[in-house]
Amino acid sequence: MPSSDPSTSSPVPTTQRPLDPNRDEARRWLQDELDSGDYRLEEPWWLRLWQWVTDRLPDPAALGPLPPWTTWVVLGAVGVAVLAVVLFVTRDRWRTGRLATAREAGSVLDGARRSAADYRAAARDALAAGRADEAVLEAYRAIAAGAIERTLLDDRPGRTAHEVAQELGQVFDEHATGLGRAGDAFDAVRYGGRRASEEQARAVLDLEAALATARPGVTRGRRPDLVVPS
Repeated sequence: MPSSDPSTSSPVPTTQRPLDPNRDEARRWLQDELDSGDYRLEEPWWLRLWQWVTDRLPDPAALGPLPPWTTWVVLGAVGVAVLAVVLFVTRDRWRTGRLATAREAGSVLDGARRSAADYRAAARDALAAGRADEAVLEAYRAIAAGAIERTLLDDRPGRTAHEVAQELGQVFDEHATGLGRAGDAFDAVRYGGRRASEEQARAVLDLEAALATARPGVTRGRRPDLVVPS
């Protein structure tokens, strides 16, 4: 018969006391939880930059007796300098990205197709009238159109200035550098919002005239049996 001694029976579980913090304890627990790192939001870069600059400014109290407005003048000058740097970097990145996109997608012979002679005449007229930007574009289009007419390039739609320079540079090795510069000038004017100088326009026109009478030859990286003798 089992013993009925209460000292040998299993302990009776007691009900756990519910948490009932006061206002100060609840505020402290909440602050500890937020400070644990799981709930921290990353500050925007411009705010971190501003804090980095202000942390390195001298303490106004250590500068001696200065007018109260001196601190605000210094902070304003620093803010203007930081803004100028940000705008300069952003502008260069935007232009670089725009030129890179142009080299991939910008077609040289866009719009109504004309002959190389027509492009050449338009370039010369534009240069004579002081429109260097237009002269660069028309002269480079004359280069591309002339190469197609001579079957040095296939008539492929959408060919970019970079592709024209690269493909013709293999045919006219001695003009490869000039073709690269002319292609960059075309992209800079047509898609990069840059202005061309009269010297640039004249250089592209001179290059076009030289290529129009140049004889294709075997170049580095090309097999001789692929060149059709003229």
